[in-house]
Amino acid sequence: MTILVFFWSQTCGHSRRMDSLVDHFMRQHRGQVKLAKVEISERPDLAQRFGATTAPTLILLNDLIEQGRLEGRQTLPGIKQAFEPFINVAEPVTPELQLA
Repeated sequence: MTILVFFWSQTCGHSRRMDSLVDHFMRQHRGQVKLAKVEISERPDLAQRFGATTAPTLILLNDLIEQGRLEGRQTLPGIKQAFEPFINVAEPVTPELQLA
């Protein structure tokens, strides 16, 4: 299972701006990635556990193993470049490869 953890803060302008970028990324990867939004001031224990010292921080986990991390304000192309290589995308089966 692939999870994108978005550590953010209500008082951080960069976090608020990135919220829509994260939502857009998730729409593009619906069914492939689950999203967990964590407000740092409400869950400092989780922020500490994952070493998220800056808001915003994005951490991509595959089977709870960190695959990628972005800290600070990002762009959608930057998020895609950093995380898409780690998202499991099933290869389509072509008719030549199907077994009877």
